[in-house]
Amino acid sequence: MADKIKLLYVDDEAANLNVFRIAFKRRYNVTTCESAAEGLKLMEEDKFDVIISDHRMPEMTGVELLEKVGELYPDMVRIIISEYVNDEIIRNAIKKFGFTGSVGKPWDADELVALIENK
Repeated sequence: MADKIKLLYVDDEAANLNVFRIAFKRRYNVTTCESAAEGLKLMEEDKFDVIISDHRMPEMTGVELLEKVGELYPDMVRIIISEYVNDEIIRNAIKKFGFTGSVGKPWDADELVALIENK
């Protein structure tokens, strides 16, 4: 059996992290954290295949985080989650920075799986 995809989920709301972890822990090797800074530190310490980030967070937005991740780890799958998935900032970021895609909040598990697994 192939190794599980290593996934990092960043969201400043602990409840969202818990729901995500519960939904995907059987399918993926899931690590979660509550800030962009913590996420960047975790990526220095371990290798991840996929990063998923909420957009609206204090200190650094998800777009800013995924832009930086793209510079540091260009092969990593990058997915943004936002209540405002059709927001111009999100649409432009996907094109400009090569994000894999975006999903709205509340997210749909099947839609996320398709993006994570690049289907």
